[in-house]
Amino acid sequence: MGLRALTLVHNVLPDYRRAIVGSLLPAMERRGFDVDIVAADEDEPFPTPSDVDLLVVTGSADSVHDESLPWIDREREYLREAIAAGVPIYGICFGGQILASALGGTVAVSSRPEHGFVPVATTRPDLVADGPWMQYHYDTITVPDDVEVIAHNAAGVQAFVSGPHLGVQFHPEISPECFVAWKDGFSGPKSDMSDHDVDLVALAASIAERTDAAAADCDRLFERFLAHAGLDVGVAGA
Repeated sequence: MGLRALTLVHNVLPDYRRAIVGSLLPAMERRGFDVDIVAADEDEPFPTPSDVDLLVVTGSADSVHDESLPWIDREREYLREAIAAGVPIYGICFGGQILASALGGTVAVSSRPEHGFVPVATTRPDLVADGPWMQYHYDTITVPDDVEVIAHNAAGVQAFVSGPHLGVQFHPEISPECFVAWKDGFSGPKSDMSDHDVDLVALAASIAERTDAAAADCDRLFERFLAHAGLDVGVAGA
């Protein structure tokens, strides 16, 4: 039996839960992870952290700072339990934001929302390259003093590490199928991407154009994260 990777998704219709994980799903499966996908915003139970080898937290149409959503406190507390248990966490966009919050940081509305492929300035190119990385967010992260920011741009924090954990503001997992899941698979009052002042046709075209490059970047970042976290796994057949 392989290592267990618990992947938390949010606001996603059941038929889109695998697609929303994007290129990260095959990256995990190629390395022998048994991937469990759980909807954190529903009443699905979380496994005991000690039964999990890796915790991946994906994006959401909701905001970490939305105090009207009781599931956010539940998820944040679970992340704190996983941190205490030494389970490496890989947080993506909302996932990076709630990881920062669990570590004692804050999340707020950004004055510079981002959409599309954007480069970042990195102090750890051995872990997080300068991109360009896919961005789609309206919030920004502030980390506590004991957390190391390793990438940023004019919009703010783009990546940080704390022990074995990695949070990124961008979406390394993006793929054409993932983008369709964003458009059609998110549910809830904040899920309609047409409400945003974004050219979705142009965005879809740029994602299609970078399909192979983005998948390779996703795989490379995941490989580096695993090494950073001390998870010694290899690609099947390699």
